[in-house]
Amino acid sequence: MSAIPAAAIAAPAPSFSASEPLSSDTGYTTLDWDASGEVVIQQARKADFSDARTIYEGPNHALFLSGLSGGTYYFSLRDETGAQSAPLKLTVTHQSLTQALILTAIGFLVFIATVAVIFRGARDDK
Repeated sequence: MSAIPAAAIAAPAPSFSASEPLSSDTGYTTLDWDASGEVVIQQARKADFSDARTIYEGPNHALFLSGLSGGTYYFSLRDETGAQSAPLKLTVTHQSLTQALILTAIGFLVFIATVAVIFRGARDDK
């Protein structure tokens, strides 16, 4: 009986659960992945990871990110053995200020209408 080489039974390389690039219009997202053991996640703004910084080290299998400004981000995942995942791309495109102001104005109008209906109903009850 021959021994199986250690490399043949090594754990598979870590990988992000998302197979497609991610997008967000809110500035937050959750990264989740499959890996055995602890991992290191690096975040970069450049696809070549020349500006990468470590944002997580540990045994978890998910990470919530928030407060991301608009633009493109790249993430890589590395396990304890040094095996690395394929990069994951995230594009953050916030809603426009015009859209936010329009929605705020609509909300204000609904609030005023609700208050008017309440006061009118209260006045009619007298």
